[in-house]
Amino acid sequence: MEFLFIPVGVMVGTLSGFFGIGGGIIVIPVLLLAGFNSAFTAATSLMFVLGTSLSGAFAHAKMKNVVWQYALVIGGAGIVFAQISNRIQIHIAGRYDWLLTLWYLMILGYFAWVLFREENRRQEKKLKKNPYLAAGLIGSVAGFLSALLGIGGGFIIPPLLISWAGFEARKAIGTSLASVIFISLGGSIGYALQLELNYLLGLCLIIGAFIGAPFGAKMTTKYENKEIKQRLGKLYIVAITAMSIDLLAAFTVHALQWLSLLVLVSFMVYMLFDFYRRLRAVAEK
Repeated sequence: MEFLFIPVGVMVGTLSGFFGIGGGIIVIPVLLLAGFNSAFTAATSLMFVLGTSLSGAFAHAKMKNVVWQYALVIGGAGIVFAQISNRIQIHIAGRYDWLLTLWYLMILGYFAWVLFREENRRQEKKLKKNPYLAAGLIGSVAGFLSALLGIGGGFIIPPLLISWAGFEARKAIGTSLASVIFISLGGSIGYALQLELNYLLGLCLIIGAFIGAPFGAKMTTKYENKEIKQRLGKLYIVAITAMSIDLLAAFTVHALQWLSLLVLVSFMVYMLFDFYRRLRAVAEK
């Protein structure tokens, strides 16, 4: 069964390399539908995120999209706060999962708003003048939420780097992936010391990620920064829709979780088709 997750890793890894996310937003519902509890799912997702971030960050580093000093600050703060939140996740697993979903929805809503608006708040302008302070705050938020939700922090870091630190989209994506290496590693070790994990399952996901992430990273060179930002915003809208369906399923019909997964898979197919069209257009020039 574990080897069936290799193609899942390939598809999610491709989106990870392009968007700078770890891929947990897609892997988590797949694992939950497979019958795993939220703590095991979060831990396995972080193992996968470690693979996608390593592969994606290496590809972006070759394109000089990684600002390492910021990645180290974000990653360092993230490791500390990840150790706090993984203990919270283990304590509440199976009892208050719907609260995590609700919290996640609010966070995604904020990030979608950040990406689609044009103007920044005064607070964000102040943070841009103190970029290392912004990096520390970003790392703290990303680290805490990564281990709690199993998302690695990649869903959190790019929009905050764009909004709070004034990064362009490509550098935000590359720096995010580099930061997530440290955060996901810290979170994974924290879980490994407390849970019995399926390392073969995690390895199969990572193998797929190492295939897909470099391709996704390379695709960022085919798009303008504004186009990447727009597509990242669409991803957040899709994620909000899928998580809303998950929340509804928790209180009504559990079969609705399959609809949530269908929404996410549909977006993956849309992005792969978008890549195909862009490569074709570039080849015809």
